[in-house]
Amino acid sequence: MQTVQLTVRQKEILRFYTHRQQQTGILPTLQEVADHFGFKSRNAVREHLRLLELKGAIRRVHGRARALEILWRDIPKDPGVARVPLLGTLPAGNLSAAFEDAEEVLNLPTGFFRGHHPFALHVRGTSMEEAGILNGDIAVLDESLEPEQGAIAAVLIEDEATLKRVYHTPEAVVLKAENPAFPDIKIGANEAREPRVLGVLVGILRRI
Repeated sequence: MQTVQLTVRQKEILRFYTHRQQQTGILPTLQEVADHFGFKSRNAVREHLRLLELKGAIRRVHGRARALEILWRDIPKDPGVARVPLLGTLPAGNLSAAFEDAEEVLNLPTGFFRGHHPFALHVRGTSMEEAGILNGDIAVLDESLEPEQGAIAAVLIEDEATLKRVYHTPEAVVLKAENPAFPDIKIGANEAREPRVLGVLVGILRRI
């Protein structure tokens, strides 16, 4: 959608429409909009909608009551910026649900990291320090990538998740640290617990 220039009142009207739709599931009537903003008649609302349609902020289906699609958004998307959710800890459940509780959203350059569904996590501990991943770093991972042999990934094992190198053998999945103080984690093919890759590491961010 192209960026459109709206007046303050036009933005207020669109926010009212959006808020009511989120609350009730339906858009407000012309009279409800007029009452909310203190307009003397519904014609004032119709005129605002006409101008909003001309600006490309809405799309109306004429002849049908309340048939209106809001195209404008408060924050236009920058095609050069990817919004990456920063999760506080390695998630032990559904990633989509975890994204909703992200503590922050990082604005990172589009195309800087490979993959299509990035997310970020705080690194806790020193198990991967010899791979240049330090305690306090932010790991950028992507859930759309398949881990190659030896790739660093966030892996969920039952209710715990960890950042390790992932190796597959006929007998087991082996998770290796990059610090000799940490032993390998081996999960046999016949074990009840099954590791699940949450995301493959695609980059590291470090605040200095």
